[in-house]
Amino acid sequence: MGVNWNWNKEQESIADKIKKWFNPDREPLEKKAIMAQYRLKTAISRINNYVEKLNERDRELFNNVVEALMRRDEKRAKIYAKETAEIRKVAKQLLTVQYALEHAALKLETFLIYGGAINEVGPVIGVMKQALGILKSVAPDIWIDLQYAVRELETAMGSSIVDISADIESGLDSEARKIFEEARIIAEQKVKERFAELPKTIGVPETEQGKASPTA
Repeated sequence: MGVNWNWNKEQESIADKIKKWFNPDREPLEKKAIMAQYRLKTAISRINNYVEKLNERDRELFNNVVEALMRRDEKRAKIYAKETAEIRKVAKQLLTVQYALEHAALKLETFLIYGGAINEVGPVIGVMKQALGILKSVAPDIWIDLQYAVRELETAMGSSIVDISADIESGLDSEARKIFEEARIIAEQKVKERFAELPKTIGVPETEQGKASPTA
């Protein structure tokens, strides 16, 4: 019985691919991009969990607002409404970050699959830095993880390590700004769809119900 040389060659080909994967000489940008992609997707999933919990809390508080108004307890209704508005503001910020990071993850995935110029990773870093500026105050645990992804990509691109907690607006290119602006618009619409409007009689300003802010 003869040996199936084609099969052996195929096995060797697969083995070679695995060896190349762990080869320390492998292109550093690709390695770092793979790790950053994993961290991005993890951050997106965790943000989604945060938003779902905020949705649940919002429903509880909204019902409390309605019940307080039915009891003609306007003072308590305003207290619940203010807390509801704060939750919606955070939800709006998180949704903006989520949609922006989803776009960044898609760009990074395209780069990994099809290749391209190193400067194509720049907008991804810009979006992630903008996201860091929001996450630091509303989801510090996710902020910490996302820092590593930024550092990995910056290191791979040969750029100097900067203090990412500094002014994130500097160096944020036009494409990254456009991605975030589109994400803000989508998030604004989603907030309107997800959350019932608070009664106007209790006087909670629209800006406190999740309206877009300069950093959200």
